[in-house]
Amino acid sequence: MKEIKLLHLFPRLLSLYGEYGNVKIIEKNLATCGYSVSTTEYEGLDGESIDLSEFDFVYVGSGTEKNLIEASKRLLPLKDAFCKLISEKKCVLATGNAMALFGKVLKLGEKEYETLEAFPYTSEIFTDKRFQGDVLTDDNNIFSLKLIGFINTSAIYRGIDTPLTNNILGAKLGNDKTSGEDGFISDNFVGTQLIGPIAVKNPCVLKKICEMITGESFDSDTRSSSFLAYMRGVSALEKRILK
Repeated sequence: MKEIKLLHLFPRLLSLYGEYGNVKIIEKNLATCGYSVSTTEYEGLDGESIDLSEFDFVYVGSGTEKNLIEASKRLLPLKDAFCKLISEKKCVLATGNAMALFGKVLKLGEKEYETLEAFPYTSEIFTDKRFQGDVLTDDNNIFSLKLIGFINTSAIYRGIDTPLTNNILGAKLGNDKTSGEDGFISDNFVGTQLIGPIAVKNPCVLKKICEMITGESFDSDTRSSSFLAYMRGVSALEKRILK
């Protein structure tokens, strides 16, 4: 039985919107498919160390603006190791405003905070603006299906040339709040503003992430209750577009 090691970064610091559910459903799906799965939680406190090279998958969710800045500071000792992990095409999923941790600059007001600088895009967090609402994407993405979710953020991302999705509902909630493009994809790094949690609400995301982690192919079960619930969600959001 092949062992898969998952890392959940900052499960308490960056823990809004029930996004631990992304990790739980990935654990369950991989175990159901016959893998031996273990998950390590890391908060980066009190000199806590970790060897990133031993993990097959890293997940980090969204948090308050204050906690996001704290997370960026705690990640700095892992900067080189994280960039190496990404260059080796290990699977990473960042949801909500966690995408900001991997860009070149994280700006909050007049201050700029150092980030992992794994990718060239920049992030700016506003203290007087919020962008929120339901989202439905088109199906021109790595999942080959429309995605459903919710965005609640104060961040704007600039310089992203390989977006993950294009929003057909919630176009003004995307990366730059004008183009409709959302998220970021680079090899096996997946970043998205969608919260929900995304892998629970979208079975196609769960399937694709598990394929990225394992290098194996998984069948789609279009008769499962989760897929039927997803289809009802898509239908409901499509009706809102037509109104």
